[in-house]
Amino acid sequence: MTTLRRWRSVLGLLLVLAAAAFLGLTIARHWRQVVVFDWDIDWVLLVISVLALAGVLAWGVVVWKLVLDRFEHPPIPLVQLLRIWYLSNLARYVPGKIWQFVGAAELARLAGISRAVILTSMVVHMGFSLLAAAITSLLVLHVNGLPEGVPIAGLLALALAAFALVHPGLLNRALALVARVTRRNVLGWDGRWRDGVLLLTLSVVSWMFYGAAFTLFFHSVVGTTPGAILPLAGVNALSFLTGYVVFLTPAGLGAREGVMAVLLRPFAPAAVAAMVAVLSRLWTMVAELLGAAILILISGTGSHADSAHVGSRPKRR
Repeated sequence: MTTLRRWRSVLGLLLVLAAAAFLGLTIARHWRQVVVFDWDIDWVLLVISVLALAGVLAWGVVVWKLVLDRFEHPPIPLVQLLRIWYLSNLARYVPGKIWQFVGAAELARLAGISRAVILTSMVVHMGFSLLAAAITSLLVLHVNGLPEGVPIAGLLALALAAFALVHPGLLNRALALVARVTRRNVLGWDGRWRDGVLLLTLSVVSWMFYGAAFTLFFHSVVGTTPGAILPLAGVNALSFLTGYVVFLTPAGLGAREGVMAVLLRPFAPAAVAAMVAVLSRLWTMVAELLGAAILILISGTGSHADSAHVGSRPKRR
């Protein structure tokens, strides 16, 4: 292990420990809030929320396939992409953000799919997803209203700027930079600007779906009003975005929960919000493992037949 990698691991561990300490101290300091809170968990709704999140994650793979279709490649069955995404997604819990991509590349190779196509489309899809999370995060401002001096026109301008970033010219420059940094073969983006706008819009829709599933989870544990879905969708998106930006922690562990605990305070007491933030990580992991288990079960009957068709005919334009 190089010195730089060792320091990254140490810093990542320190960040996780700092976040754990923050959450732990918040819960300990306000423990009475946890004790007196009416924890009337709706187990049926909780199970529904897990199934809803599993469906949302599958929908995200559908959006990824639409991104992938903008690159030159033979057709790839959706079940193959689901298997690659779900199984490689488990590598997110290894420190660093590259292992999910490494796992996806290896799974693609085993399935006879071009690793360059998979990796490039994943990078573009992740870019769309992060931009969409930033747009959705603007809804967080509806929790306590707009901060003083931040006009709605300014927020709309930021949203429009995000849509401008999906211009083909900018996307291909970003891909060229990725190729130089990673020293790997990266394909060019063949989509048009309207394709990018459509895919970014679908990514925002994905975050709204995610927000709806998160609202079901939150309501099953704490309870809330139907009107909370928009701000809770923003809380969820901003928490994920923060966790992803903090590169040193695996899957944003700690950073995501810390931000969520703070953003949920308008909806629940501080200690309760911290508890829900921790439980949300378990909720997400259960949905991810459920999807992975289903794909492993069906891969024995479907993956061989599907892989026989990969590369069997050229992509239709």
